[in-house]
Amino acid sequence: MSSLKDRKIGAGRSATVYLDYLPDGRATARKIFVGSTLAGLVHNVIFGANNPYIWHRGSIAEAACRRRVLSKLMKLWLPGKLRIAEIISVSWNEDFRANEITMEFIDGRAPSLHHPFSSAKEGEIKDLVENVMKPLQGLLLDAGFDGLAWQAGYGNPVATSNFLLETTDTGETRWVWVDLESGVPALFPANPILLFTFYLQRTLANGRPLYDDVDVPRLRDYVARHQQELGSVLNAEELAELAGDVEELLPDATDWRFMSRLQRSLQSRLARSRISEEEVAYYKTRPVRWYSRLAKQGLGKVATKVGELLRDSKLVKQLTHIVPKVRAFLLLPSYRSQLSRLLVARGIEDWHKRRQLNDREADLLKHEIETGETSLYITDFGILMAAKPFVKVITLAILFTLGALDVIGILGGVIGYLSAGVIVRTTYTTCRIIASTGRKAHRPWLALIVGFFPVVGNAAYPLQLLYEGTRGGNAVAKFIIYDLMARLGRAVPIWGGPDTLVEHKLNSLGDLLVRKRAPLPELHEKQVF
Repeated sequence: MSSLKDRKIGAGRSATVYLDYLPDGRATARKIFVGSTLAGLVHNVIFGANNPYIWHRGSIAEAACRRRVLSKLMKLWLPGKLRIAEIISVSWNEDFRANEITMEFIDGRAPSLHHPFSSAKEGEIKDLVENVMKPLQGLLLDAGFDGLAWQAGYGNPVATSNFLLETTDTGETRWVWVDLESGVPALFPANPILLFTFYLQRTLANGRPLYDDVDVPRLRDYVARHQQELGSVLNAEELAELAGDVEELLPDATDWRFMSRLQRSLQSRLARSRISEEEVAYYKTRPVRWYSRLAKQGLGKVATKVGELLRDSKLVKQLTHIVPKVRAFLLLPSYRSQLSRLLVARGIEDWHKRRQLNDREADLLKHEIETGETSLYITDFGILMAAKPFVKVITLAILFTLGALDVIGILGGVIGYLSAGVIVRTTYTTCRIIASTGRKAHRPWLALIVGFFPVVGNAAYPLQLLYEGTRGGNAVAKFIIYDLMARLGRAVPIWGGPDTLVEHKLNSLGDLLVRKRAPLPELHEKQVF
């Protein structure tokens, strides 16, 4: 059997998820709370310690209890529409020195992005947001799950990635809430109104930001008020379990929320065997020495990383490999064409792995990359995309130099940065037009015009292909445009990323560029989720 590392199926701000199996062969998802570096930094700045799900045993038990409570409430709230992924166990992972949750493996997918063959599925994201997430947010707040509203999308566009669409044995689809544990405190909503009217108010009332908090007295009252309705969907045993779990959510004296900043800092490192009991006893009365030690360790890690990069022979080898590739890119048209098709094919494969494209759709797109005039325009697109990193590096170097010499200010730097791509695209396309005129071939005038616009200009050649209506090439051109917009959404700081609402919103803007063209025929192949 492959190692756990080889079975990684996802990673977020709070944890990494691995595919695993029970002794009876049932597939499970093991969520190991190791967290991302950036999320860890946020936690340390706000709480003085890393994510409590990593090191605090009570937090992981509380997370399991919340899931059990919500799983029962969901039978009343959104029956047949949404369920909670079943939790199997919680435990301490000695290899990672972190808590973990084992839950059922959900063989589902995220809501569909827009792409050339997605017209039948594009309502999924609206269904999730309007018919699941928004009602769920109101129900959670009413029942006292103030902190969980964040994971359900209350001002948090990242939350759409917490839900998967599964197909039942009867062929019906329903949503599954798979990730209920936050990666960062609820203090960065995309909606500024919610920041001031809800999240900051809760922060001031609690003395700290919300972090999956439950108002247990309010939840207890909610369950009592809806006892009759709950009795219609739960049996007597389930009602008793619900009442017991609600009481179990009451925090005790060892809860991390009641610890001082120094206590959290010490206990988080003790739990992960970074310090000893004796060191905890020593430093708990000497905070200045403790934080001096942390500062020294932090500076030491930075210095070590820099030293490793400078001494790393891999870096030299990478540079050695890059030089001949750059030479081939500049001198060999066949290499440029091959590299360009490879870049697009990788994008198609990424969507395929995310289950945004099925096998037949991915194969059709890959086939079209190789055909006639499509291949020529794909080469143009690929050349500009391959040159983009080099253009950015050179542009930034020039702008920083001019800024240091006081030749330009911040505004000039922004204009210069946005103009660099425009200049490169315009120069390249002008040369293409001259060459095409000599060959009496199609001249990419539309690509020249579109290339004048920042960001949108990256889609210049796919739009040229759509404009000319090249036979067999429309699907690839449309895919590239949707992919470019989705990439832009994933690159947005804090609120962007795969399967977020930001990615979906920006990806759907591709319709403004694509849907004016004749629609492609639907591929009627059964999609297996």
